[in-house]
This record gives sequence, structure tokens and C-alpha cells, in this order.
Amino acid sequence: MIQVGLVGVGPQWERFRPALARLRQPIHVEAVYDPVFARAEKAAKDLDADPVAGISALANRGNVEAILVMDPAWTRTSVLPLLARQQKPVFFAPWPFSAKDDPTRQSAWHAESDSMIVPAMWRRFSPVAIRIQELFATEIGQPNQIVVDLAGQNASVETKEQRAATSAADSTLESLVGWLDFCRTLFRAFPMSASVCPTPDSESSTSATDSFFEFRLSYPPLPTGKSDSEKSRADVNPNRTARLVLRSAGNDATITARDFVQDLMAGRRHSSLLMPTLLATDSSQRWIPQVKLRCENGRAELNSTTELSWQADSAESIRETLTVDRCEEEIMLDIFCRRVVGGLVPVADLNDIIRPIQLLRDCTAT
Repeated sequence: MIQVGLVGVGPQWERFRPALARLRQPIHVEAVYDPVFARAEKAAKDLDADPVAGISALANRGNVEAILVMDPAWTRTSVLPLLARQQKPVFFAPWPFSAKDDPTRQSAWHAESDSMIVPAMWRRFSPVAIRIQELFATEIGQPNQIVVDLAGQNASVETKEQRAATSAADSTLESLVGWLDFCRTLFRAFPMSASVCPTPDSESSTSATDSFFEFRLSYPPLPTGKSDSEKSRADVNPNRTARLVLRSAGNDATITARDFVQDLMAGRRHSSLLMPTLLATDSSQRWIPQVKLRCENGRAELNSTTELSWQADSAESIRETLTVDRCEEEIMLDIFCRRVVGGLVPVADLNDIIRPIQLLRDCTAT
């Protein structure tokens, strides 16, 4: 059993609470901290744990082997170096960075630390992400092209309530980084290059006044399994690509792709940008943008976290509705715990967030 300290019992905690209850056998919460001490006391009583008055007091406890951060409150990014100095594994559920944060500075202190900090990377563990990778291996081959349509019919301008819950720029950045990580997971590689440009021929267009643009990413080609001397011209495998399509609504709100990136990295976000919202906590109800994939031996389309269709070459299309045995939260916590006890299972790292942010910044220079 792993003894953990819990930081923050706000909205993210409610999202993880059912998963942690199902993992009571391998995980036991020993201490709870929350800026509102009454909340910490209530949660600690429910978990048979001790409420503590500060993050350092929690991290320094001898019976705390690892730390679960659900809500760092106002401390946000500053809490990460503090926890890293404790040399204890950290699972960090909320979005860790602000759009204004310098990724180079974040990367510098992270490189100096030996502490394991695991951010929550939700899309890696959605049912369709797991199932499509099975299909890569068994039916349709590895992906050559991925199109993530963030500008589709279900995209909408954020409401006042949604903007009040989080910084609009941070929310947009979190969504973009999450989908970049999703593409990296499916391609099993980091992009070699990225650019941002208009998309005049978007299939998502619903209005003549809407403005479309996209991030285009290039990934290493698939290996052919042959040595350089054995390769023929037909063996040359082109780079694989991903496209993330976005939309700004209305003539008055039209923005250029370059302006979008520059403003986003400065912590500003255009209110007219249409983005999919993700409010449901039930995995089966979460909506994802339409994702289309072209693969070596077929194609696929992901319509929600639990629905996809796929078609092998020269075969009929098959539609699947997936059952959810374990939610993303439970999978992430389970993997984190197995790594804490010495398992070799791969886990996410802060660089999985820092590198995409730097990639988006670099788009303004291309």
C-alpha cells in the first residue's frame, strides 16, 4: 500500500474521488491540505486522514510517500518547485502552467530536479485512444495522418461561467497541448516541425464569415524495416502529419493565425474563438472533437470518447461503442502508483507539456 498526501479538495478532487475510492487497496491518504481548512478537515475525516495546515507540512511528513495534487489554489506553478525539492513523487491533476509562463524557465528547474512529477494527460487514456492503438496493431496499420477538427459543429464560444472557472487563454492552451499530446501518443513520436496557417478549404465551415486556421505538424516517417542499401524509391515513406483545425466566428472577430498564437502565448485569448467545451465528469458523456485518421491499411474516425468507426482497406466499415471498465482517472492513478513502487511502466512527464508549449511558441517565428 502507498501512503499519500492530498493537496486540494476542490473541483478536480471531486473528479478523482470515485477513482481513489476504487483504489483504496493500493492507496491510503494519510494527510490532507486545503487552503480552506474546514474543507481539509471534512475530507480528512472522510478519508481517515489527518488535516494539515500547509503544503510543506504535508510533504515533510514521514508517512507520506507520494503526493496527489488536485487543486494548488493560488500557488499554482510555484508549488511545483516546492514539491520537487521534497524528492517525493507527485501526481499533478490540474493544468500546471499559465499561458504567460516561460517554458524555458519551467524546463530549467525541472531539469535540475530528480523528482518525479506526473501531470494528468487525460486523452492518452480515453477508451477510444486505447482501442485505436489496438486497431493499429491488428487491423488498419500505423497512422499516417491525423486531423483533429476543433472547429466542428459542437464547438462554441465559452460562456461567462466557463470563463470564470479558468483563464480563457489557459483553457485554450490546455486543450491544444492535450491534443498535441494525443497525436504524439498515436504517432509514438514528437513532431519534427510545426506551423500555423489559414485553412480556406475547411470542411467544418458553417458560415461564410467564419475564419479558419490550423496547426500543421510533421512527424518522422514510419520505419521500413530495411537498411539504407536495401531501400528502393518505392520504400521511401513520407513524413506523417497532424492537423489541428480551429475557427473564429464572424467578420468582426476574424483573426490571423499568427496573431492567435502570439496573443495566446501572451495570456490573451480572443473571445470569438470557437472551441469544444468539456464539462461532463462522466467519461461516457464526454465529447471530443471529430478526429479522422488515415493509416497504412485503412482509416478510422473517432466521434466521442467511447465511439469510433474504422475500415480496413477493401473491407466494410465497422462501428464500435466501447464499454468503460475503468475511467481515465483510475487508470492514471493506478499507473502512477505502480511507478512509485518501482515499476517500469512509462508515465507522463512535465516535458510532455513544456515541449508542446515551446512548439506553439516557435510557430510565431515560422
